[in-house]
Amino acid sequence: MKHSLTSVLSAIGIEVLVLAAAMSFWRPISAAERSSTKHGPPLGGGCESHKLPSDTRSVFSIGCVGVSGETTASATPTASDGAVFVEFVSVLRHPRCMNCHSRGDFPRQGNDSHPHTMNVRRGPEGHGVTAEKCSTCHQDHNLAGAHMPPGAPNWGLPPPTTPLIWQDLSDGQICRSIKDPKKNKNRNLDQLVEHLTEDKLVAWGWNPGEGRDPIPMSHDEFAAKVKKWRSAGAPCPADTAQNAVVVAPLTEGVQNGVRQQ
Repeated sequence: MKHSLTSVLSAIGIEVLVLAAAMSFWRPISAAERSSTKHGPPLGGGCESHKLPSDTRSVFSIGCVGVSGETTASATPTASDGAVFVEFVSVLRHPRCMNCHSRGDFPRQGNDSHPHTMNVRRGPEGHGVTAEKCSTCHQDHNLAGAHMPPGAPNWGLPPPTTPLIWQDLSDGQICRSIKDPKKNKNRNLDQLVEHLTEDKLVAWGWNPGEGRDPIPMSHDEFAAKVKKWRSAGAPCPADTAQNAVVVAPLTEGVQNGVRQQ
């Protein structure tokens, strides 16, 4: 009986020593280390890496279960990786937006984004030159009839000092470009969101007049996603081969229009 009791106490003592040894090697992962797990879990499943005796590894692994699970979860895309921006970037790429934010010193027209007829130019303030001012044909509302001149308040292009061109840019490049005060008319983030969601000229894209395709995503959905992006800290997606833009060759009509400019 005495021998059995001694054996039990010895076994308990050994387990206590093993547990104590394991805990001496373990420490909670820091916030900085936790952020690094986005690029793959560190050695030891998220805990500090140590070479432990084989009889302590099982106990050590118990202490890392929670951290290991967190590392796995962090691999899931979240708002912090710019995915929320990708949810609405298709609106910015639509011809109703892109025709005023494309390369060149002139606006574009139509779903094929051909250069504006009559050799219309941007001008020093974005509202045309000489007698060919935007306001010559474009009013603050759409004119009735198919393919008649469209209109909205402040109709025109961004000025040449801040043209905000995003044609042929990747998702990440567009994101960084529209946030850059040197390119977006010195807007801060709140002012940018207000411009995207409340400006009547931007809203024209959902009511472009007879004969033109409106932006397919509803304005309410677009505005909600833009504000969600702001709430997430306005993160931009990384530039990868998956979100790189494939530039389609210009049609013959567009090429001719460019040469005529």
